Amino acid sequence: MIYFDQETRDVLVNKFQDHLVEGGYLFVGHSETLRHFKTDFEYIMPALYRKRVHKEG
Repeated sequence: MIYFDQETRDVLVNKFQDHLVEGGYLFVGHSETLRHFKTDFEYIMPALYRKRVHKEG
């Protein structure tokens, strides 16, 4: 995603988030980061994120 403009990166990250099940993993390139995005992904380790599981209360 580093080669895309910010608007395109935003669209991609939102689509990944919308289509991935809770608890699912997202692998990105080692030079990629989701640090600057407001998402439901939690950082696991470099290049690996996990979509948060929302507990019903």
